[in-house]
Amino acid sequence: MSTPIEGKVAAIIDDTTLVLNVGSEQGVEEGMAFAIFALHGEIEDPDSGQPLGRWEVVKARVVATHVQARLCTVRAPVIGEVPVVGDTRPLSAMMVEHSVARAPGQEQWQRLEVRGTDVRGRPQNQPIAVGDGARSLAAAEDDASESDD
Repeated sequence: MSTPIEGKVAAIIDDTTLVLNVGSEQGVEEGMAFAIFALHGEIEDPDSGQPLGRWEVVKARVVATHVQARLCTVRAPVIGEVPVVGDTRPLSAMMVEHSVARAPGQEQWQRLEVRGTDVRGRPQNQPIAVGDGARSLAAAEDDASESDD
């Protein structure tokens, strides 16, 4: 199991291109997927009251298109149809589908029955900003391919 690569958004080039503060020296490779996220409130264990960590809200998923020693350029996935082979879709197709924002009211999530007094509300989604966190998603893909062997 490989350790995810952690970094931050160092620059915003345009509305499809970001620069992260990690590169080949940290193990970044072209084609590697990253989640861009922001940290929100601390979550506590309901039994012990101990802090579990800060909640990460994923803002986008991006792919490394150019890697330098200490930085990399990442871009949003291309929107379009991805071929389906049989009943399966490649991981990249699922990532694109998951990362493309849908208009309000188009979500297909099944509603859960929850106690209203426990609902904290989703933090207002803020645009991607310099300093937001970035974490590679390659570890999950590597684990899946290793278990197939």
